Amino acid sequence: MRYERQKATWGALLAITLVAFLLRTSHLNTQSLWRDEVDVIRLANEPRPGSDVGRAFFDYSDGEMHGFLLRLVQRLVRVGYNGPLYFLLMRVWLRLVGDGEFALRFLSQCFGVLAVPLAYRAGRRLVGRPEAVITAILVAISPYLIWYSQDAKMYAMVTALTLLGLTCLLEALATRQLRWWAGFVLFASLSLYVHILSALMVPVYLAAFILAGPLPLGQWRRGLVAFGLLTLPYLPLLLWQLPLVMDSYDTGHPFYPIDRMFSLLFNLYARGMAMVGSWVVVAGYVFAMLAGLFLSVRGRGQGGHGSRRLPIPGGRRWRLFLLIWLLLPILLVYLISLRTPVFEPRYLIFLTPAFYLLTGLGVVALSRLSWVAAGLVLAAVLTFSLLGVWTQATAPIKSDFRAAADYVTTRRQTDAPVMFQMPYVRHTFDYYFDGEYAALEGPWTNGGVSETEVEDTMGRLLEPYPEVWLVASESWLWDSRDLTRAWLDQHAELRESASFMLVDVYHYSLGIGESGN
Repeated sequence: MRYERQKATWGALLAITLVAFLLRTSHLNTQSLWRDEVDVIRLANEPRPGSDVGRAFFDYSDGEMHGFLLRLVQRLVRVGYNGPLYFLLMRVWLRLVGDGEFALRFLSQCFGVLAVPLAYRAGRRLVGRPEAVITAILVAISPYLIWYSQDAKMYAMVTALTLLGLTCLLEALATRQLRWWAGFVLFASLSLYVHILSALMVPVYLAAFILAGPLPLGQWRRGLVAFGLLTLPYLPLLLWQLPLVMDSYDTGHPFYPIDRMFSLLFNLYARGMAMVGSWVVVAGYVFAMLAGLFLSVRGRGQGGHGSRRLPIPGGRRWRLFLLIWLLLPILLVYLISLRTPVFEPRYLIFLTPAFYLLTGLGVVALSRLSWVAAGLVLAAVLTFSLLGVWTQATAPIKSDFRAAADYVTTRRQTDAPVMFQMPYVRHTFDYYFDGEYAALEGPWTNGGVSETEVEDTMGRLLEPYPEVWLVASESWLWDSRDLTRAWLDQHAELRESASFMLVDVYHYSLGIGESGN
C-alpha cells in the first residue's frame, strides 16, 4: 500500500514537472528582451565588448581572462552590480547555445523547472506529502515564477539554489549524513555569489536549524561547523558590500514603507506580473495561508519519511519556520532601506516557496474541515494563476524594442542618425536593429540643466543632419521634464511616430526653425 502511494505521488510529481516545463518553454521568446537581459550578453562577453557573443570561455588569452574576472570582482563593490557567478556561467552558456532570445533564456527556464521537484522535496519535510504536492502545483503554474523562468537573469537560479540549500539542510538534520551537510554549505554558498541579497537566507537557515531541535550533540557540532563554513565564502562579499550599506548613496530604488513592500510582494506572488485577479485571488491565498498557520493539520505519526528525527511536518515549529522564511528577509530589507533603499521585488524571489508552502498547507487543512471550502480556494487560485500565465504569454509587458527596432529598420530610408533618450537603451535597440547608423545621446537634464543648455546641446548635436530618429524609453530617468522632445517639437517637424510597450519612436525633419515653417 505504501509503495503504491509513493508510486502515485512520484507519477503526479513527474506530471506536474512536465506541466512546469511546458508552461515555461512555451512563449519563452514572446516578450522582447529588456535592457537587463541584454546587459547579461554584454557583461558575460567581456573583456571584449565589441566581440561576438559566440567566443568561447577559453578562447581568451590569460590576460583577457584575468581582465574579465577582475571586472567581475570589481562590480561587487559598485552600486547596482552583483551575481558574478551567474555571469561566469552565462559566459559558457552563450558560447554553447548562442545569444538568441530562446537560447539566452533557456537556462533560466531549466532552473525554473528544477524548482518544482525541489519545492516538493522541501515540502515533504516541512508540511507533509499532500501539502507538498499542492505546493508543487502552485510553483509549477505560478505566473510570477514562470515570468522569471523566462527572463535571462539570475532570479530563477537563486530560487533553485535556495531550495537546494534548504533541502540539503533538512536532510542533514534528519539523516545526520555528512554529504547533506556538504550539500547545504555548497548550494547556500553558491547562492551568495549569484545574488547578494540571498545572504538574507542565512538567518532563515539558522532558524530551521534551531527549530529542528532538540538535536544530539554531534548534530550541533556539525551544524556549527557548516554555518561557519557557510560564513567563510560570504566574508569577501561582506567586506566589499558593508561600506556600501553603511554609506547612503543613490541606488535608483525608491523607498517603500513596509506595508507597501508586503502588499506589492504578495500581489506579485499571487497574481503575477500582469496583476490578474484583483482582490479575489489575493484573498484566496491569504485565506489559505491563515488556515495553514492556525489550523492543526497533522497528527502524531503522520509525518513524512524520517520525521521521527525532526518535528512533525506541518507542526507548530515548521509553521513558525515558514513564517520566518516569508517575513524575516522583508523586514531586514526594510531596515536596510531606512538608510539605503535596496528593495526591488525580484530581489526577494527566494521567498516565494514559503508563500506557496503555506498556501498548500492551508488548502489541505481546509479540506479536512470542508472539501467545498478547500475546493473553492484552490479553484480560485489555480484559475487566476493560469489566467496570469496566459496574459503574460500573449500581451507585451516588457519594453518592446523588437517592434521598435523593426519599425525603424523598415522605415528608415536615409542615413539619418538615431538619438536615444535615455542613452543606455541603445544596447537593447542594437540587439534587434538590422543595419548601421550614427547614434546620438539625448542630453541628461535631471541634474538641473537649464533649457538654454539643452538648446545649445541639441543644436550642436543635430546641426549636421537634415533629419533624426528619436527612440525614447524610460526617459524620465534621464529627462524627466521632457526637454528633448520639447526642443524637437519647436525646431523640427514630426513626420511620423509610433508607440510600443514602454518604447516610443519619433521621426523628425530638421531645419524648420522656431516658427515651424
